[in-house]
Amino acid sequence: MKNIIRKIILHVAALPLIIIYKIIGPPRILHYRSAINKILLKAFDANVSDTNVRAHSPIVLHGFLETGDYRHLTLSANCLLNGNNYLDISSPIILEEGVSLGPGVTIMTHNSYNENYYLIELLKHTCGRAPVRIKKGAGIKAHALIVHGVTIGENAVVGGNAVVNRDVPDNCFVAGIPAKVIKVFDNPPSKDKIEQSV
Repeated sequence: MKNIIRKIILHVAALPLIIIYKIIGPPRILHYRSAINKILLKAFDANVSDTNVRAHSPIVLHGFLETGDYRHLTLSANCLLNGNNYLDISSPIILEEGVSLGPGVTIMTHNSYNENYYLIELLKHTCGRAPVRIKKGAGIKAHALIVHGVTIGENAVVGGNAVVNRDVPDNCFVAGIPAKVIKVFDNPPSKDKIEQSV
């Protein structure tokens, strides 16, 4: 009963914000409490699970002007955004179940060098738009940068300040600039073993 009352109060508190943002357009920076941030994300068509998603402030959302909403963002059950996250949602960003983003993580889904044609010509292979998928249970540590077109595997860990410009395999630890595999987790524990240890 307490949770139902809390949800009602949060939705009533968020209603004036939703009305204002429906008039002027979605906010670029979410700087409210996690529960209000989730309500705002959902109000502008982000796919946000109802199960234990924590979206701590501030969250900067970029690249939604073409769509006018957050439809390219998916936050699955048990996802955690630790704040100061920059999410370029000009193409889809999919965070699968249990993904955590440390403070200051940046996810880019496009690159154009601000229309600097010299750099665009010189670095064609780094330009364009592509989705980013971070698979179940992956952890992205503080201030890592994930570039467009990357998939990060299940239970992978990306070290702090890493620049990930290639796909990351399942069950491994990557770090560095550019990120390289440092360790492969040969024998990941079974789900039963994890539940027993908790």
